[in-house]
Amino acid sequence: MAVRVAVIGVRGVGKFHAQWFAHEGAEVVAFVASRPETLAANEAALRQVVPQFRGRGYPDVADMLAAERPDAVSVCSPHHLHAEHALLALQHGAHVLCEKPLVWLGEDRIEDALQQARQVVAEAQRHRLCFAINTQYAAAVPHLQALVTEKALAAVPQAITLTMEARMRDRDTAGTGLWVDLAPHPLSLLIALFPAAHLDAATAMFEEAPRRLTARFQVRLPEAKMDICVRLARLDGTLERSIAWNGFVVRFEPHRDERGVFHTRLCWDDGERIADDFMRVSVRQFLAAVEGRGSPLCDGAAAVRQTEWLFALLRRYLRR
Repeated sequence: MAVRVAVIGVRGVGKFHAQWFAHEGAEVVAFVASRPETLAANEAALRQVVPQFRGRGYPDVADMLAAERPDAVSVCSPHHLHAEHALLALQHGAHVLCEKPLVWLGEDRIEDALQQARQVVAEAQRHRLCFAINTQYAAAVPHLQALVTEKALAAVPQAITLTMEARMRDRDTAGTGLWVDLAPHPLSLLIALFPAAHLDAATAMFEEAPRRLTARFQVRLPEAKMDICVRLARLDGTLERSIAWNGFVVRFEPHRDERGVFHTRLCWDDGERIADDFMRVSVRQFLAAVEGRGSPLCDGAAAVRQTEWLFALLRRYLRR
């Protein structure tokens, strides 16, 4: 029987959650919009990517959970509502896939946000439910590990540069907003590649330019330390999403196959590899975990660790 999924917020990234849930065999049974008057527009946006949607829209999360009793919920609401909506879903017995960042409440409530992140993960554990964070670039790890072996690269490089560029929009274009919105992806990839790494936030330095933010810091491993550079930007035109392993650069690019299905193309100077879309991998592994067939791509422990690193570096930025 198909896993029954509800999506909270489908006008933005939530519609892509819904799309991949449907592609992976789940049934999207409901969505939640922010206001009653936006239900029709939200349903139209959802049907663009899930034409077979036959469910119902709701303007209230609690009402949807009580009426539909979904097996799982994707939380794609505004950042400051993530914890509230994730807790409601867990308390109604639903597994949760939460969009990044796990929680964000503003510069003056960083500690509160961290406590809420830990509360969400603890609630999932208490109910023995699956909780995952959708930082999907961690899906690059097996491909990068294979390249390290094939190209005889250093297993622990001296330096890594992670670049994450996104389209321009009317918010989160600089400073704190840019960091909180885009940094979870490169940080999650770094943590997934080197789970034994410890962040040395005291080494962090930041550089700013219009619509750009660069962070430089070190992480320490039992056998070495690495210099890390995270480059974030919101731009028009061609975007770069990449990792540089010392001097070896791998770019992550969208690729549409002959059936119109999106994949991720990993490109380097003398080659490329076509992989499943990273968000699709995140959704697939979440569904497998819900069905007791494995672990999510980025579980609750990973979500808390990402949040701790995100906020530790943000505090250094705010004190610069």
